[in-house]
Amino acid sequence: MCKRPAGPAGLLVLAAVIALSLLAPLAGSPSPARADGTYRAGVAQITVPDAVSGVVGLGDAQMPPVPFEVLVAYPTDVAEAPFEAGPFTIHASRNAPIAPAKTFPVLLFSHGNGRGGTPRHDRDLITSLAREGFIVIAPFHSGTRPLRDRPRQLHKALDQVLADQRFAAQADRSRLGIVGYSFGGAVALIAAGATPDFAHLVSYCRGRTDDPRACDGTDTNDTSHVIFGQAADVLPVKALVLLEPFGAPFDREALTSLTMPVLLYRAEHSDLRPEGNIFALAAALPRPPRQESVPGGHLIFVNPCTPALMKEAPADCKVIARDAAGVDGAAILRRVEADVADFLRSNL
Repeated sequence: MCKRPAGPAGLLVLAAVIALSLLAPLAGSPSPARADGTYRAGVAQITVPDAVSGVVGLGDAQMPPVPFEVLVAYPTDVAEAPFEAGPFTIHASRNAPIAPAKTFPVLLFSHGNGRGGTPRHDRDLITSLAREGFIVIAPFHSGTRPLRDRPRQLHKALDQVLADQRFAAQADRSRLGIVGYSFGGAVALIAAGATPDFAHLVSYCRGRTDDPRACDGTDTNDTSHVIFGQAADVLPVKALVLLEPFGAPFDREALTSLTMPVLLYRAEHSDLRPEGNIFALAAALPRPPRQESVPGGHLIFVNPCTPALMKEAPADCKVIARDAAGVDGAAILRRVEADVADFLRSNL
């Protein structure tokens, strides 16, 4: 979700890295690819070391290294064996070998805020892309300055996976895309080269009460021109997919370098106001993006709650259910999964 808690410059995040152990190897025997020509999904989890340094003007002290977890989903020929990861059911094979004999495009995935700081809420989209022949790298985002920390985490996660002997030979780094959902949409834009300005966010949010998901926690008395992100973390991205993106920090000037193909997905009944977010992005991008919409609210793009998750996080599940009220959320996700895969396949 995009809603950010209050703090210096409105950028503190409550989500912490879920302390789950590394996925244990699971034996599996090779099986033929599916009849429709796609692969099976394999998953692994790796730990990436990170160092967070202070930022002048934001009141941050020097911080020690903070490792974070990364979920990697990839094509395999090993039969899928669903397993439980906390309250989540993952339909994939743990630590199966990557499918041999060819290279695959690489996708970075940046999840939204809240809900435990994990990409597992988006597990079906992530594993569906693996079945379609993509290596998907999805950090468990952490940090107190998300628009600075998370683009760096994407970069570090990419470097770690490209150096991993399990994936290095078949990861085609020249075909790199990013998928960002909600707050992760802003992270994706920064990692692709956008340079948002805090003053633009303040200008949008001042006096506004109808877009709490974008504006809650923003100090509208702060007019400093804080530029989010670091040039060192800009990546050679060939295509972007943004699902309900947080776009309020970006003006036209911030987006001038983003000339790659972009797919924008909007939820028709979202409480993230489109005129200041997704519509504003669509109008400001230098290359007209492809725009799609689906019924439902902001959380229609996350997996429906399982019984285990309902027991662990009933409040979150109530919100997810509300956003999917009256629509077939599972069917919408299947449509989005196929559409996103087709778009990325055509542009990477």
